Amino acid sequence: MLDYNGSMRVKAGTKTILHEQESSFSMTVGMQELATKDIVGKNYNPQDIEWSLSGTGIADNSDADAQVDTLALLNAVKAKLPVALELTDGVSGNVMISGDGYYESVSIKSANKEKVTFDFAIKGIGEPVFANNS
Repeated sequence: MLDYNGSMRVKAGTKTILHEQESSFSMTVGMQELATKDIVGKNYNPQDIEWSLSGTGIADNSDADAQVDTLALLNAVKAKLPVALELTDGVSGNVMISGDGYYESVSIKSANKEKVTFDFAIKGIGEPVFANNS
């Protein structure tokens, strides 16, 4: 059974990102390479986890600040404040990723005869939390 259909969205605080088209979660574990006279080949010592959320969308203005719009993204990067994050589709039993992070970047693209778009990146703090939607 295919339970995921591309509807996972980033929620920053209590608001979703307005007109989000694509979102991405990335996690890596730093690795310290171990090399001694007793080790043949390579071995590693796992270090800290680094994670991030990023996405793209179509620029627009939110009605009464109901969602995170283009202006809110720009102000969030400038504010340098942490935000509670969630990536989920809200479907019972599907995975939900949450944690805290800082907006790391936002970019706005305006191409001739196309909708204005934006990209954003959020750098996670500590380790993310994984759970199933209830």
